[in-house]
Amino acid sequence: MNTCFVCEYGWIVIGKEVRRTSEDITLSEASVVRRWTNGKGIGGIAKAENKEEYTLDAIGDVAIRLNKILFEIPCEW
Repeated sequence: MNTCFVCEYGWIVIGKEVRRTSEDITLSEASVVRRWTNGKGIGGIAKAENKEEYTLDAIGDVAIRLNKILFEIPCEW
C-alpha cells in the first residue's frame, strides 16, 4: 500500500513506506506527483480508480525528513 506525502515547497511524493524513524520516513518505489487534470485535487490519488489520472515521475527509494511533511494521505493501492 502507498502513502502520499505533501511536503514543503509544493513537493508531493508517493511510495511504499518501509521505515519510519524520529527524523525521517524511507519510501521504496517512490514517485513525485507531477500533474493531474481530473479536477479531484491531490486527495483523489488515494483511490485506486483515479491513479492513472495522475502523472507520476519515478524516483526510486527516498528518505523524507519528517519536519518537511505537511500531511500524508493513505492510498488504497
